[in-house]
Formats: sequence, structure tokens, C-alpha cells
Amino acid sequence: MVHIYFDAATNQTTGENGIGVWIKSSDGTVSTFKRRMQGLTSVHAELAACAYALEQAHVLEGETSFMLYSDAEVIVRALEQRFMKDASAKPLFLKALIAYDELPTVFLKWVPRAENRADVIARDALNGMN
Repeated sequence: MVHIYFDAATNQTTGENGIGVWIKSSDGTVSTFKRRMQGLTSVHAELAACAYALEQAHVLEGETSFMLYSDAEVIVRALEQRFMKDASAKPLFLKALIAYDELPTVFLKWVPRAENRADVIARDALNGMN
């Protein structure tokens, strides 16, 4: 099983965002991915992080089961219920939901922020660290 943590960090003052993904493949290989973005709300940034994590999942060859972890309750709940009330987030939500549905076997779990392995990666992306 592949374990994937995703997270976003947002600077409300500057409007900058960082998204991070931590992946442990079934063979034990750990990979990290990060991206800096601009102008997203915190919810939109979390959705972007989710979509980015799912993009990375889709390029993993030979993997058939995935466990996703997020500390964003609103994102976990939205994917589980297949509904998001925030109309402005709908395009990002649909992108994430479609990518989620396309994985062969996928599970999603909420974790406390302290347990989210992608938290530091997202903050590094926000702060422009390599």
C-alpha cells in the first residue's frame, strides 16, 4: 500500500501558498514534492495539495492501493461525502474528486496536524526553501 500525506500552508498577508506531498511507496521508497502557488484561500490551497498528491499517485507504476492522509477536516469530509458547499472551490474539488475516483483502491484518513508528514514540506514550499 502507498501512503500519501498532503498539506498546504498559506500566508494570509501575502496571499502566497505552499503545497507539499509526502509519499511512501509499497517498496518503502519515500518521495516528497512541493510547489509554491499564489492567491489561493486556505481551503483552495488544501484542495490544490490534494489534487497534486493524487497527480503523483497516478504516475506510480504498479501500485494498486493508496492511503491518503490530511489534517484538513473540510477536505476529508468533502471527499468522503462527495460534496463541497463552497461554490468557488468546486473546480478544484472536482479535479481532486475525479483523480481520487480514478485510483483503483483508495482510502482517506484525517490526521492531526502534528502527524501530517507533509506539513513541513508545505511550509518549506511557502517559504521558498529547496
